[in-house]
Amino acid sequence: MQTVNQKANSHFVAHGDTAQLEHLDHEHGCLLGTESSNTVPSTSIEQPNTKLLRVGIDSLYLTYRGELYHESAIKLRKLKELAQADKDSDQHLAQYPIGDHSFEVGGNGRNPFAFILTDNWFRLELAKLGAKLLPMAYCRISSELLTCRGADQSVEALSQIISELGSISEFPNVSRVDLCVDFVTDYPVELIENSQWVGKPRDFSHHTVGRQFSGVSIAAGGVISARLYNKTLEMKKNPRPYLENIWRDMGWDGQHDVWRLEFQYKRQVLRDLGIVKYSDLVRALAGLWGYSTQDWLRHTTPSESDKTQSRWPTSALWSVLQAAPWDGVTSVTRVSSERTRAPSDRTLFVNGLASLTSYMAREGYLNAFEAAREYLRAAQEYHNSLAERSGVDFENYITGKIAEKRRYYNSGVNAPLGGGIHPADQQVSSEYRKRSNGEL
Repeated sequence: MQTVNQKANSHFVAHGDTAQLEHLDHEHGCLLGTESSNTVPSTSIEQPNTKLLRVGIDSLYLTYRGELYHESAIKLRKLKELAQADKDSDQHLAQYPIGDHSFEVGGNGRNPFAFILTDNWFRLELAKLGAKLLPMAYCRISSELLTCRGADQSVEALSQIISELGSISEFPNVSRVDLCVDFVTDYPVELIENSQWVGKPRDFSHHTVGRQFSGVSIAAGGVISARLYNKTLEMKKNPRPYLENIWRDMGWDGQHDVWRLEFQYKRQVLRDLGIVKYSDLVRALAGLWGYSTQDWLRHTTPSESDKTQSRWPTSALWSVLQAAPWDGVTSVTRVSSERTRAPSDRTLFVNGLASLTSYMAREGYLNAFEAAREYLRAAQEYHNSLAERSGVDFENYITGKIAEKRRYYNSGVNAPLGGGIHPADQQVSSEYRKRSNGEL
């Protein structure tokens, strides 16, 4: 029986696809192809009914071997303790600034990792000091950063962050990667039937939003899985303006539905294919996509004269998707990406006006500026009236909410109330002093 890697190898040999796959490393079984972008070049592959808008890495999970610095470990323990504290003012201090980043430190880890740090670019899960059998860090790079800055710059920025927390003993390993192609088409995707798919998967789940077909999940939960879904429909609930801008640059009219074909590869199958390090992945992108869309899964046009499905011709839509260009994908930088998780203008100035307009309707105001002044005055009066029981007057309530949101949004570092040294820094000084005195 052929392995996944042998199947991939035989595919490229059979099709003479040496342009996509320069060679296969026989010692490690690594698919080595052209480097791989967030967008298709101006000479994008186009057929009358289908146009590619973006080719790229949508999700990337990396692990780093090494060990936390002692100072980092002390700080993290204290910051986690602050995040678990009963007092809001203590929780607000559970932040770990590194360079231009201000990470929120969570009150809980995720087994087997002890600490979690989060901002808009990265989610870092860190092992406690001395956990020899674990990677030092398990990290997720955000889809937004990968889309806007490209994988190479994203990994470089992540590696710099990890190097500030501990000593790295080797280049990062790939734990999971999702590859995607966004496209517009006149092909009736919603009419695709399970019987038209040819390949290894046997599990197909169709999804709807309301009564509208939204997509299909294929081999969900497997070491390789796929999704074909309506991305614009999904983005009605979770808008991504940066992605729409990229689509428009590639000719999207803002009206037609954009579909996404996405393959997810977990650690097990990546190792089978010889993809261990990030550098392995970069060289293997074209081969990985080719194997997934030609051997592992293929959409076909059924033939009434031939009952053997494997001989059915590939559909016109799928032929375009198979040929997605991966050259230079990881190195493309398009637009900037915010490190913070601050709310959008729409959230602030549409959703955020709900309280003010409700107050205006209740009190009979028509002038928003006059109403805003009265709204703040009434809010101050309300909170001050509760201060004797709650211990929090209007000014303290506002100050506390700002600190809470600065921590969550990663938009600034909160200082201890009343000034002074941060508790995490105090803890570092205390432990170093005890070590020097032989108390630890």
